[in-house]
Amino acid sequence: MRMGFVFSEFDNAMISRAKIIKGRWTRKVPWESGGLWRTDMFKSVLNDLRLREAEFVCEGGPRIIIPAEDLRDVLPKLHDHYDGKIWGPFNIDPGASTIDGHSVRMTVE
Repeated sequence: MRMGFVFSEFDNAMISRAKIIKGRWTRKVPWESGGLWRTDMFKSVLNDLRLREAEFVCEGGPRIIIPAEDLRDVLPKLHDHYDGKIWGPFNIDPGASTIDGHSVRMTVE
């Protein structure tokens, strides 16, 4: 077992060291260009059994909440980096409700 991770009986499922409170993981997003917010996400967070939704707090902009189910569907279709440990970078478009052109459910506040 790798330090910091507990694997479960579910394929690729684990409990990461990420701070997930009541099913929600929060990420600050400082990068915006043309209404698109650029961010990334550790694969371990996406695979965490506790994750139900992700909240992207956009600096000077909206809070975007996306169900984990939608992220788990879309992010593996995109790029990864940092030796395959991180999904992204990817662009969230709150106006079109898309991640890199893929439709996702999102709440924009």
